[in-house]
Amino acid sequence: MKYNDTLQFKFKNIKRARGSLDISFSKKGISRMYYKNPLRSFSNDDGIENIPTAVIVNTSGGIVSGDKHKVCINIDKNSKALIFSQAAEKIYKSLNNDYAEINNDIFVGENSWIEWLPQETIVFENSRLKRNLNIYLSKNSESLAGEIVVLGRLAKGEFVNNVYLKDAISIYKNGKIQWVDIALLKEGVNNARSSSTRLDGANSFFTIVLSSEKVKKYKKAVVDLTTSFIKKIKISVTLVNENLVIKGLSEDPLLLRKIFSKIWCFIRLELKKLTPVMPKLWWI
Repeated sequence: MKYNDTLQFKFKNIKRARGSLDISFSKKGISRMYYKNPLRSFSNDDGIENIPTAVIVNTSGGIVSGDKHKVCINIDKNSKALIFSQAAEKIYKSLNNDYAEINNDIFVGENSWIEWLPQETIVFENSRLKRNLNIYLSKNSESLAGEIVVLGRLAKGEFVNNVYLKDAISIYKNGKIQWVDIALLKEGVNNARSSSTRLDGANSFFTIVLSSEKVKKYKKAVVDLTTSFIKKIKISVTLVNENLVIKGLSEDPLLLRKIFSKIWCFIRLELKKLTPVMPKLWWI
């Protein structure tokens, strides 16, 4: 038996992670929290006092093929919340061609606001991931959601080519679908990287989507802001129904992350008059 075959045989007998996390927010803050290892969560107090905040932690340090994680967030009516991750999520090599799965569901009550702010997802060579983010908005509720993906540990000179990534974001309003976006990379990342209509040389990309009944009011201000970044990264702004979608591409993940944060802070200040800062843990 070959070495790799032996690894795959042993890997099949290893129990895979089944993490789950359930958090509810009321006007006063976190009202309920349940978690199952390796996922955990705790409230965050780093000086941002005008919005209740929870931090998501993956105690295993990463995700491998066969792992399945599920996160459910509930926001009561007339409430607000910020959810972010403690560290970058690392998607490791698959030894048996199985997929890792992450499902995140967010339910937002009437007249409420949610910020979904994970740190970047780092995709390793030969990794396989299916991820879904579903946001269910109610009357007069709003959300600001983002994802950052980095293709390999670029600081160590590691660039990926053979990966499977299906990353979907869906926004619902009053039970009806408003916007769906699916980023799909299926092996041959070098081909996508060399295509001017896909990655166009980029090693990292982000999506930010602002969902609000007032979104048209803020489109021009966001477009003006993003225009100032055109010489630094490739960036676009699109309005779909009540969703303002911002996408960015860059060869430099750190630069992309900094611009992501500037856009995020601008939106939360302009729309909700919240402090224009990122959580301190988000920068560590």
